[in-house]
Amino acid sequence: MRVLVLTKPFGVLPPEELAAQLAEAGADGADLLVRDGQTVTPSTSWRIAETARALRGNGLETGLVSTDLTSADSEAERVIGHCAEAGVPLMRVGFYRYDAGLDYAAGLDRARRDLASLAELAARHGVRLVLALHHGTLHPSAAHASRLLDGRDDVLVHPDPGNQAKEGSEHWRLALDVLGGLDRVGCVGVKNAVWEPGEARGSWNCRWQPLADGGVVPWPTILPGLTELGYTGPFSLHVHYPADDPLTAVRRDLGYLRGFRSEPRIAPPAR
Repeated sequence: MRVLVLTKPFGVLPPEELAAQLAEAGADGADLLVRDGQTVTPSTSWRIAETARALRGNGLETGLVSTDLTSADSEAERVIGHCAEAGVPLMRVGFYRYDAGLDYAAGLDRARRDLASLAELAARHGVRLVLALHHGTLHPSAAHASRLLDGRDDVLVHPDPGNQAKEGSEHWRLALDVLGGLDRVGCVGVKNAVWEPGEARGSWNCRWQPLADGGVVPWPTILPGLTELGYTGPFSLHVHYPADDPLTAVRRDLGYLRGFRSEPRIAPPAR
């Protein structure tokens, strides 16, 4: 199990300090978020290479860089070029948002064109793109992502059952079958959430919570199932819930996640 940690909760830590904390937490590497307020921002994408060196110095990999890029422009050229220079194999694209006030077909067509331009740019640099299944987008499920990716085999998919819990759920095995199997999966996002009664009568809210505390996503079933299918790609652990001490939160969730590797698989009862 190769576990990357999304660097979002660590904010603006310098590369060396970020790498040291990820190593102390027990990660195998980083899912490096390039965003304002982070170690690397879109305007300082040259720091991707600096951060990758710091990670290597701590025995860690830069397995994935996550961005908000959705089309090929000068910023995308710069960020993807720096990913290539740093030897980053995968880059997560941004989110193609769903707008209920706009025509779905037109929005999907525009997203396809933008993604195609971004994929072609990445291919020229030797970087593979991944598309996350994410709530509030045109690609919240495997079926919707498949519509967006129709005819494209140069973009991998980033399943994320935690994200999907925001809009409902999708059976993890069905999602893989719809996508075309494990060969189409670049990374698997890991987090959990809970649904709680809202203030308005009959309303419910979904909020993130520590992976180690459980939640609506059945990770005790999903993780062994992926192992049995032969998944060998990376997992990306996301700590999206409030945490005063990100290092402690990440270390706790990582310990819980790695526990699935050592637990014996319980055989189903004989019929």
